[in-house]
Amino acid sequence: MGILALSAIIMAGAGFVLFAQSAPNYKPGRKKVQADLKRIRDEVLELSADLAPVRKEDLELISTRETQRTVKKWFVRNVKAVFTSIFEEPVIAYYHRHYLSSKKKDSLIFAKTSRYEFFFWQHRGEVQIVVNEQPLGAYDEAGGLLTSARTKKVIAKLDKTQTEGMPMLIQGKLVGRMAKLGGTSGKNPLSQRVFEFVINDLSPEEEAIVLAVAIFEMVQSKAV
Repeated sequence: MGILALSAIIMAGAGFVLFAQSAPNYKPGRKKVQADLKRIRDEVLELSADLAPVRKEDLELISTRETQRTVKKWFVRNVKAVFTSIFEEPVIAYYHRHYLSSKKKDSLIFAKTSRYEFFFWQHRGEVQIVVNEQPLGAYDEAGGLLTSARTKKVIAKLDKTQTEGMPMLIQGKLVGRMAKLGGTSGKNPLSQRVFEFVINDLSPEEEAIVLAVAIFEMVQSKAV
């Protein structure tokens, strides 16, 4: 056998190995996602040991600033970081895993505050959200609509049609306004705030919804 033919076989073999390694990360199934979730949750727990408490009255202090950001690329892209307050206190730790996909829309996010754990599975055009191991619902990123896992009705909306801030409504009630994320905000901490305002009488359920939608949008704004 000639050297060229042997090289071709070796290259083909290497290609098969690479394919075998990457195949589980192409539009992964539920078992793959559950296994990955356990691994990335463990990593986030290591990051979250020193998180500052985020009370309802502190939501307006959350910023898009990050610390401890690491990015690893192989067959999947893994991003790990901690969001801080405008006073540079660590408040939200997260891990974002991007799977191989033709539209780059298959991903897994695990995020943690001092009180809540959030799991987001972006798959087949929608985002399944679980909060503290309880299914919250499906989020339509493009339309900003959150549909309840229990009632199958829309329970929250982030109005992305506005040119300035984005009003957030829960059951038709205005509960806050998010800033437009992803743009250049400069070094001024106030310009990096996630919320322009949040009402101060949120119920625990409303607080969880506000954080869930905001965290997903924050992580997506960093997915570049």
